[in-house]
Amino acid sequence: MCQKVWFMSLYSDRGSGSILGFGIISAVLGIMTMSMAVSAQSLAIARLQTQTDNAALAAEDVLRGLAIGYPCETAEQIVQGFGGTLETCHIVSSDIYISVRQQVMGIVHRVHARAAPGLSSTR
Repeated sequence: MCQKVWFMSLYSDRGSGSILGFGIISAVLGIMTMSMAVSAQSLAIARLQTQTDNAALAAEDVLRGLAIGYPCETAEQIVQGFGGTLETCHIVSSDIYISVRQQVMGIVHRVHARAAPGLSSTR
């Protein structure tokens, strides 16, 4: 009988709920941290794409003669203004293509933009 009591006290479930609760809370916090990091990176890419599109549009305005300067230099100034690096700038007839690189939290993001004169219809 003494051996049975010793066996039950050795494998007691006392305190296991606290450990399980701590494990669940840790897992939830880890998942929340990872999802916040992923959403921050997604937001950074969206911002970079928007700023790159604006740089391409400004360069296209210069190409069409609506602004003064050189198209690729204008795009580079705008890209440098938000902390990016202009990797390529190509002009094909009246279209302008640019590629921009930016490092955010140790991750390098690359985006591309194209601007071309559109057809305007006024009624």
